[in-house]
Amino acid sequence: MQQWAFVQRKFVDDPKGAVNEADRLVTDVMNARGYPMSEFNQRADDISVNYPDAVGNYRTAHEIVLRHGRGQSSTEDLRKAMVHFRSLFDELLGKAGVPQKNKEVA
Repeated sequence: MQQWAFVQRKFVDDPKGAVNEADRLVTDVMNARGYPMSEFNQRADDISVNYPDAVGNYRTAHEIVLRHGRGQSSTEDLRKAMVHFRSLFDELLGKAGVPQKNKEVA
């Protein structure tokens, strides 16, 4: 959570850099949770199994990152991407009451 707080604070001075960091941080968490990291659509499909409500956030944030890479996103778009990444980040860490992917059900 400290890493996310750092990324979130960074947004004020460097929105573009913060969104790139948020994307990297979510990817790192997904990797640590055992999700295959080869291709975005496969990652999104895999996420949808355990987090059906969050996959839309992931897809939207990813699209904003792609538009950002082409110079086609506003600061408001970047803010929305941060909100979407935060939602997914929280779910991946079990902050939203959703079980983690590899956690056994008792």
